[in-house]
Amino acid sequence: MIKSFIDNNGDGTCNYCSGEELSTLSDHPKKAVVSLQTDKRTTYDFYIKVQVELTRAYLELREGYALKIYEKKAETLTREELEKVRAAYPFILSEAETK
Repeated sequence: MIKSFIDNNGDGTCNYCSGEELSTLSDHPKKAVVSLQTDKRTTYDFYIKVQVELTRAYLELREGYALKIYEKKAETLTREELEKVRAAYPFILSEAETK
């Protein structure tokens, strides 16, 4: 679900995205803001599990980009290539205050 939201390409300007271009999801990975909101009943364990899944989604998207653009696994990229991969899929997270 997270990857679908980020990689959606809602505005049709992303030439490396593979999303469905749905109007209800993000316009572009560089504009995709994932909002995480907790409340006082949220356990720390659950919060960490969500953070891990968010990170995993971004890493998978970045790995796919590295393979598509550079034909390399992310761990073999140069620093410059890695910076471009991160710029293509920036991890933009908004954490709302606990209610």
